[in-house]
Amino acid sequence: MLFNYIKIAFRSILKFKGYATINLLGLALGLAVGILIMLYVFDELSYDKFHANKDRIYRVESLFYKNASGEKDAIATNAWPVGVTLKKDFPEVESVLYAKSGSMLLLNHNDKRLKQRIHFVSPEFLSMFSFPLVKGNPDKALTEPNTAVLTESMAEKLFPGGDALNKNITLADTLQFMVTGILKDIPSNSHIQLDIALSFSSYPLLDKYFTYDEGWGNINVSNYILLKEGTDIETFRAKAENVYTEHASDMLKQWGTEGKVVFTPLSDIYLRATNENRMGSTGSIDRVYLVSAIAAFVILLACINFVNLTTARSVYRAKEVGLRKVVGSTRSILIRQFLSESFVLTCIALLFAVTLAGVLLPIFNQLLDKYYTLNTLVSPAILAGIACLVIVVTFLSGYYPAWVMSGLRPVEVLKGKMQSSARGVQLRRTLVVFQFVISLSLVLGTLIVINQLRFMQQQELGFAKDEIFVVNAARARSVNAEAYETFRNEVRSLAFVDDVTFTNSLPGNPGWLGQVSFPEGKSGDDAISVEYMAVDDHYMQTLGLELIAGERFSKDHAALLKDGLVLNETAVSDFGWASPEEAIGKKITSPSGYPEGEVIGVVKDYHQFGLQQNIGPMVMDFNPNASYMYAIRYKAADTQQLIETLGTLWKKHFPGYDFNYFFLDQDFERQYQTEQKLVNVFGLFSVVTIVIAMIGLLGLVSFMVLSKTKEIGVRKVLGADILQITTLLSKEFIVLVVVANVIAIPLAWLTAARWLENYATRISVNPLVFIIAFIVLLLITLVTISFQTVKAASANPVDSLRSE
Repeated sequence: MLFNYIKIAFRSILKFKGYATINLLGLALGLAVGILIMLYVFDELSYDKFHANKDRIYRVESLFYKNASGEKDAIATNAWPVGVTLKKDFPEVESVLYAKSGSMLLLNHNDKRLKQRIHFVSPEFLSMFSFPLVKGNPDKALTEPNTAVLTESMAEKLFPGGDALNKNITLADTLQFMVTGILKDIPSNSHIQLDIALSFSSYPLLDKYFTYDEGWGNINVSNYILLKEGTDIETFRAKAENVYTEHASDMLKQWGTEGKVVFTPLSDIYLRATNENRMGSTGSIDRVYLVSAIAAFVILLACINFVNLTTARSVYRAKEVGLRKVVGSTRSILIRQFLSESFVLTCIALLFAVTLAGVLLPIFNQLLDKYYTLNTLVSPAILAGIACLVIVVTFLSGYYPAWVMSGLRPVEVLKGKMQSSARGVQLRRTLVVFQFVISLSLVLGTLIVINQLRFMQQQELGFAKDEIFVVNAARARSVNAEAYETFRNEVRSLAFVDDVTFTNSLPGNPGWLGQVSFPEGKSGDDAISVEYMAVDDHYMQTLGLELIAGERFSKDHAALLKDGLVLNETAVSDFGWASPEEAIGKKITSPSGYPEGEVIGVVKDYHQFGLQQNIGPMVMDFNPNASYMYAIRYKAADTQQLIETLGTLWKKHFPGYDFNYFFLDQDFERQYQTEQKLVNVFGLFSVVTIVIAMIGLLGLVSFMVLSKTKEIGVRKVLGADILQITTLLSKEFIVLVVVANVIAIPLAWLTAARWLENYATRISVNPLVFIIAFIVLLLITLVTISFQTVKAASANPVDSLRSE
């Protein structure tokens, strides 16, 4: 029976080749989008699910908020003693992991210094997480100082074809670590990514101040905890969240803050954590929801095409249905028959969709910053998902037409009384409007995001970002601290260089955020969190910052360099001082000593970050010893010569270290990557939805023209010209476009207004955007339907009326 259904389905598809082709194109596009989005969603939702203890692992984070304003500052790291305190004071905690980045330690390999993903981790790393060792003893591999575990890829890179176990590696030129274990390569769907794990017992040897018992003000170590079986997390949270208050209340009071520890489930770290992930990348659950919703709409639009075209041509299959019912077919048998046609067409479309998905995969990877391959498509989860997708599409597209056609009355259809019902026509119109609403909404969304992105990119930033070349000297400077001044002076002497500064902070590359400071005349409850910037005496000149009060740093005034501070306008305001002039001479203190001194100058506010954020309080301190970046203002015509000459000077002063550089204007644009990805995603799917909608529209117009062939012939005989007939045939679809606009524009307007609230600097929703979108969609619709309507209007009426 099943074979018979499929055979008849193929016959029906071949009989109506034109409509089958249109359905095939729409379904193939919808399925291709569905496959690609499924690939992305499954991958994003799979992060950290492979760990055996995944339901008991939590990352410990710190939350600080000011007593006065209630402003919150969430940090992914903790004070040094937090981890051991949790293990000692709370029996619910089975084990605690300590971790800290070691990426500042360059790997020495073949006379080169290589930056790798390196982390110091305590021994719990190998027992808490499911990262298996392929060589070595997991109970001892990370217990002793100066021991390391390499991933398989790193071991092969350093010791090709050999056994890396018990071999030595060199970090930062002088540090020797013995390889005590080889780790299976970490899966890509892990929020923790590393190449080399160093024993955490080695870290105190490098930082003589580190201690597990003190350092409540040093919020810079990562902790994970494994809770015991059966622990109620909410009860534990309530007990443990006040660790800071119980052990460091005096310090917090001095800072004017309160602190709590927060426990984020392992499964939420990648997609839902709002603070920084120092051990790997982060995703976005909102982005998963967004692309999933778009994919669902694209698939739905393709199914709508199938429903519209199938129900529209039901009149041509009415006699077939009537004859089948006369010879004994039941409604259930007919439904199975029509669903089988939908299934066959969907399977054929799937073949094209898989090919199309493979072609689009590189573009898709670029849009979402992923690295999927064709092999990823044949994973069991994806194959199961594709099977479910085929079933869903089959029922979405086939069930309603099957129900309609199986319900036809044989007496009427065999007498030739079958006509398209008013309800069926109204349904098709509603579905077409729905398609236009979705397409128009995506087009509007794309235009609004583009406008916001351009607005941010074109705004005056308050500093000069063009023709500034930046060299990152962090790792070279840590070995040869004396060479920085010599290198800077030689660069400054070059004819095509206008100025050079040495700093720890540039726009797009912040200094030390969250530094607690106390302005003169304020109590401990009035602590202000500022960004501390270590600069030299050429920082303001190089970046073109405008001094509005006081003095800038100058070696002609050595006394001012020692204790002098320069603020921005926002810092003056947050400190409660009436004007920049009043701020001059005021004192600032800090528990950490940074920033601390006397205000000597105030600069006009400028954007240290993208325009998504408000300008924050910044304090500049003359402190080249804490700096690591050279910012070089150069003459634009000499870019290539600059790179070559600086590369030569770099090798002279810092031999063996990579020459890492970037251009400030390009680097600053990184802050708009989210918006750029949104533009790309919206733009791609806007095109896809429009194409699918127009494919369906083309099919409906073709059917309408065919059903009105004789009416067109009669009108031409009675004197109607081509324009009148074309207008008659197009009028209905133009009305549908207008109705879609009436629905889509208010929805898009409200959604855009809410989205724009996330931006400190934003555009106003311009009505011109909606007019442009309407005109574009109208033109595309007119072009789509004109091929069929003009052709029909131009046909010889003798041919259509011959049978009469």
